[in-house]
Amino acid sequence: MSVLAPPRSPPLTRRWSGGTACSPCSPLLPLAFACGLLFFVGLWTGPFYRTEGLRALVAAEMLRSGDWIMPTLYGQPLLTKPPGMYIAIAAASWPFGSVREWTARLPSAVAATLLVLLFARAFGRSLGRGAALVAGLTLPATVLWLDRVPSAEIDMVQVAWVGAALLSFLRALELAESHATPSASRVGTLWWTVSLLCVAGGTLTKWTAPAFFYLTVLPLLWWRGRLRLLLGRGHLLGVALVAGLCFAWVAAVADRAGWDVLRDTVASEAITKLSPAGRPGPYPWHEALLYPLRMLGACLPWSAAALLTLCPGFARRFDGNGQRLLQFLHCWAWPNLLFWSLARDHALRHSLPLVPGIAGLSALAWHLWLTDRLRWPLGRCSPRATLIGLLGCWLVVKLVFVAFVVPERTRNRCPRERGELLASLVPPRQMLYLFGAKDEGILFYYGRPARRLPGPDHLPALSELVYCMMTESEWRRPTFRGPKDVVARFPDEQGQPLMLVRVRPRHPEQEGTKR
Repeated sequence: MSVLAPPRSPPLTRRWSGGTACSPCSPLLPLAFACGLLFFVGLWTGPFYRTEGLRALVAAEMLRSGDWIMPTLYGQPLLTKPPGMYIAIAAASWPFGSVREWTARLPSAVAATLLVLLFARAFGRSLGRGAALVAGLTLPATVLWLDRVPSAEIDMVQVAWVGAALLSFLRALELAESHATPSASRVGTLWWTVSLLCVAGGTLTKWTAPAFFYLTVLPLLWWRGRLRLLLGRGHLLGVALVAGLCFAWVAAVADRAGWDVLRDTVASEAITKLSPAGRPGPYPWHEALLYPLRMLGACLPWSAAALLTLCPGFARRFDGNGQRLLQFLHCWAWPNLLFWSLARDHALRHSLPLVPGIAGLSALAWHLWLTDRLRWPLGRCSPRATLIGLLGCWLVVKLVFVAFVVPERTRNRCPRERGELLASLVPPRQMLYLFGAKDEGILFYYGRPARRLPGPDHLPALSELVYCMMTESEWRRPTFRGPKDVVARFPDEQGQPLMLVRVRPRHPEQEGTKR
């Protein structure tokens, strides 16, 4: 028998769908409680991991300098990413006077919570309270969200910006298709403006945000015969605002760092991520072919239900609002999945903003199972018990990850202890210099300014002691202008040796002896 069975139990349907309209606050309490457990537990757990230290260190420099326009690292411009995440961390840390672990991770937790609530609200408008609750609970329950929130990484903040942009666009589309009054048309223009402002926020957080937005919007408008909306006042006004905000930032940074530096850095970053020819060597066809399978595997078990929505006749289970939501989620998931399969960089985290599309399709399938409008494939085990069991298992996985995995993965790296050791060996008002060494985790916990120089021969005039952090290879071929000695040796977070070197000033009689 077909899995697409006709409805059999109207009472169950009423209980789970809650009608066609969702009370604004009805699903928020359980969702807020779930977000608290999933996103805010772990803000204080473990030192920074991977590039968390880099994000926090750049934000700390931003907070110290008061320059919230151009990100800098060790006093030099860092333009591989826009300033959005650094500004968010600095803003969360500003009331406390300095960047801390939990303040650096707070923006990701807040962003994830807002996205869950917006996502649930979109489902509630079309399908009712039950669908809103299912969508909000299933959205974050994937492996790809596991270590991205709470985290000082950029990815979750970008997902929230992209998600807010697309959900605002969906609201604008709903109003455009509702044959509304002129006042509602003005509200639709406002939603377009909000949508494109979120695109601007996403662009100033990570360069790829517009790609996710238009890879969803263009297919959906074409599918529904609404491409003319792109020439409407709402979209054009929003594009003008996005362009104005982004170009204002570009002009401000270019004026300080130089157009050539900004252009070359952004072009290199974009080509590497977006172009199939972005890296040397033959195109990795095997990675491109496996990428959709890897992404769907990372989204299990929800991706299995999402694939069911591709069955012929699935859309007929919904009314007009539900079908529009279904089409929207299809356009969110599959065009983006295809595009990022063809792009050269096949890291799954770069495609994180498409995950809500897959989760949303899964939520639609679960909504039909729970309302008995889709034949349940697992026999006697009810869909409600199965869903509760899956979500309960995910909560256990998340709590175990926070309580055991997060502390264990940094146990041998010890960035906090090594940073504090470094701070104890360098005099308080002494600048620390480094050349090729890269360990932002240790330098964050060092807690004081540092400067990067091209090499030892660029050190300032040696009128006093100078402290440098060096790699072993740099120590073997230095070009110092004074006597030097090793103050301490310690491994970086990857286990490679680092050295704290003290360079003493050369006395005039030593200079004469040398001559």
